[in-house]
Amino acid sequence: MQIAFLRHTGPYSQVGATWGRLMSWAGMRGWLGPGMRMIGIVYDDPEVTPAGKVRYDAAVVLTRPAQTEGEFGVREIPGGTYAVFTHRGSYETLATAYQRFFGGWLPNSGRELRDDEAFEEYLNSPMTAKPEDLLTRIHVPLRD
Repeated sequence: MQIAFLRHTGPYSQVGATWGRLMSWAGMRGWLGPGMRMIGIVYDDPEVTPAGKVRYDAAVVLTRPAQTEGEFGVREIPGGTYAVFTHRGSYETLATAYQRFFGGWLPNSGRELRDDEAFEEYLNSPMTAKPEDLLTRIHVPLRD
């Protein structure tokens, strides 16, 4: 997947402003609309990384070529094998889904992590769904 993204550094609870800036920038380029896919790339575990150093990329999947512009980057999310699971609930409870995956499914699966970033795909929006109805598809890279 080719994406356009904007990096956020700081607590996950403060990514809203980054998303607002990305959506404004992407909208001016005609990338928003029906079928648009929104992705969050997760780099750090907030239980381990100090809140001010947590990195997260807010991103939209591109349907046509684009180029990096200033702080707005363009990159590819690599293909390959991913464990994919869906979380239903507020973004504040995503950590619980990750804990179940890393503490339960992964150790019992016989699979190993691949050295790539996990990413989240937001299947609906907090603008139109109640927090308890938010759907997030989480992709965790695995070795083949």
